[in-house]
Amino acid sequence: MLTYFKKISFALLLTSFFLPNVIAKPNQKGKWVLLFDGKTTKGWRGAYRKDFPKNGWVVKDGELRGELSAGVESGDAGDIVTLKKYRNFELVFEWKLGKGGNSGVKYFIEELLPKPQGSQAGYEYQLIDDSEYIYNEKHLPQDLKTASIYDVIAADKPDAKVDIWHSSRILVKDNYIEHWLDDKKVLAVNRSSDIFKNGVLNSKYNDYPNFAAITEGHILLQDHGHRIAFKNIKIKEL
Repeated sequence: MLTYFKKISFALLLTSFFLPNVIAKPNQKGKWVLLFDGKTTKGWRGAYRKDFPKNGWVVKDGELRGELSAGVESGDAGDIVTLKKYRNFELVFEWKLGKGGNSGVKYFIEELLPKPQGSQAGYEYQLIDDSEYIYNEKHLPQDLKTASIYDVIAADKPDAKVDIWHSSRILVKDNYIEHWLDDKKVLAVNRSSDIFKNGVLNSKYNDYPNFAAITEGHILLQDHGHRIAFKNIKIKEL
């Protein structure tokens, strides 16, 4: 499995961020598909709803922006999710977060009922102000910092800066997961490993049904009540 991912060259990673902003045909494995065309919210809806939020999430200057300010999960417009569910995939995106900000890109979102009060649980590529965000009156532990699988597996990286654009990549192939940040692999884990299982056991997801074994779900952009911007969001099914 590791050999398979090594064959995905650094050059392919770079070119994935420079594809033209056009929507490719869906359901084409091995081909890049834009999840955001830079002009509309086509392909997205509000979590637990059929339509797209009328306020909070806007398209400006080729960016999908969360103009959010409540400072809590789903306190403004709520999360947004892709119309489609994904199983094995490579997802790339660029993002910019403000000072003291908090957000995330989640995958394997199932939208289980009843609807949670905050954000839907899923595997979260954490986006946060690593150095300035205060959690429970303390600075963040490593597994709550940017590019970690939130509260489960910590990313191996220095603190990410805010108010600049970053590039990120999530790669999922069966039980194997990689997180990349700014062209560097910062996390690699197999969900069947004791490291992952213990991470879930000691996380807030311990009571979530079969969290370590979810195989398919939506991609989610989180409303955590802080301004966030995304662009060049693309996915390739594997």
